[in-house]
Amino acid sequence: MSSRTSTGVIVALVVFVVLSVALLAISIILYTGKDAAEKRENEAKAELSAVITASELSSSDVQAMRQGLGSSSLFSKVSEDSAAVSRFVTGDSAANLPKMRADLGLGENDTVRDAMRKLTQDRDARTQEAASLKTRSADLDKEVQALKAKLAEADKARQEALAKVTASIESYKTAADGYRNEFDSAKAALDQTRADMESRFASETGALQTELDGLRAERSVLDQRIASLQRKVEATSTKAANPAAMVDARVVDIDAKTGTLFIDIGSNKRVVPGMTFEVFDDAAGIVAAADSGSRGKASVQVIKVGDTTSTCRVLRGAASRPIVKDDVLANAVFNPEYTFKFLVHGKFDANGDGKATTGEADYVKSRIKEWGGEVVEGNTLTGDLDFLVLGVVPPMPVALPSDATEAQTLSYTEQRAARELYDGLFRTASDAEIPVLNWTRFEALTGTVNR
Repeated sequence: MSSRTSTGVIVALVVFVVLSVALLAISIILYTGKDAAEKRENEAKAELSAVITASELSSSDVQAMRQGLGSSSLFSKVSEDSAAVSRFVTGDSAANLPKMRADLGLGENDTVRDAMRKLTQDRDARTQEAASLKTRSADLDKEVQALKAKLAEADKARQEALAKVTASIESYKTAADGYRNEFDSAKAALDQTRADMESRFASETGALQTELDGLRAERSVLDQRIASLQRKVEATSTKAANPAAMVDARVVDIDAKTGTLFIDIGSNKRVVPGMTFEVFDDAAGIVAAADSGSRGKASVQVIKVGDTTSTCRVLRGAASRPIVKDDVLANAVFNPEYTFKFLVHGKFDANGDGKATTGEADYVKSRIKEWGGEVVEGNTLTGDLDFLVLGVVPPMPVALPSDATEAQTLSYTEQRAARELYDGLFRTASDAEIPVLNWTRFEALTGTVNR
């Protein structure tokens, strides 16, 4: 009995030990799996927290979003909503928030709602403005219609007035035709009278020209006697009262075929090719030109120089006043026995273009030097000066305004000083009886033709 009991105990103990060992093994296995599961659980929680926290997951907004998901995940729902918003805003489902702001032109703190509200306000304002313009357009249409009505009335009145005037013109036209016939008759009579007068004038002109040629022949004899006496006077005088009025040469012959003429001075009197002379009927014409600046009958230029004679070509002349033998020549600058002194002052218009310049004053000086004259520099008259040649009169400056600038004041001062110097030189020369020549007189007394 005790043997069976011991055996039972042993068996029970063995079973207990086996079970304990099995239980220990199972426990070890289960404990090892628990650590791995907890590790995986922690990793899963960390990954889930990176996507959404536990507090966010339990929020009412997220719970509302999870309702009705079905088999879809919350992340899939959020991704679809985000893509839909991007596509709604920009048309690009992949656009992020910075790109959406850039595409819409919004600032960092701006919202789409605010932008839409502003656009709505702008649209309402434009709508109101358009309505106002439409009202104004309607008012203008009414005004246009009123003006069209007035225009139609005015046009009707014009047509009526035109009809009245047309009727009046017809009567005037009839009268004008009668006057025209009378005018044509009077014109024919006047033309006949003019033809008769021209014929009589031509006949009288021929007779006068014959008489004039005879007088010129007599004058030639008298001029020779006067020249002889003048040479005697010049031999006893060192200087004429007005050098511009002196006779420098005479015409001794004319070649009608070539149109050239010959004068009685040459290299023995310091004549050089290119020199110009003004041709006059007599010495009195030179005096008149010196006083008034009137031109002679012609202007000539020396083209060939001999010992005692020179050949000239005509630069300016008229068929009605031909150059004849014993005509006199003058050049105020030229004198074979004496060097005239000239003071040239101001600006000149030597080429006739209406613009006076200092460059053309230099041209006048160069001509004087080429013809044997002496140019005095400066703006001071000397006792031995023979001529004062003045350019265009400087304009008197207008009065300065009360708020004149420094530049305006300086310009006014310079213009006034130029005018006072010009007037002073003219008065001083006149008081000292020094001949004063402007460009017109210089041309008339030197045979110059506009360059």
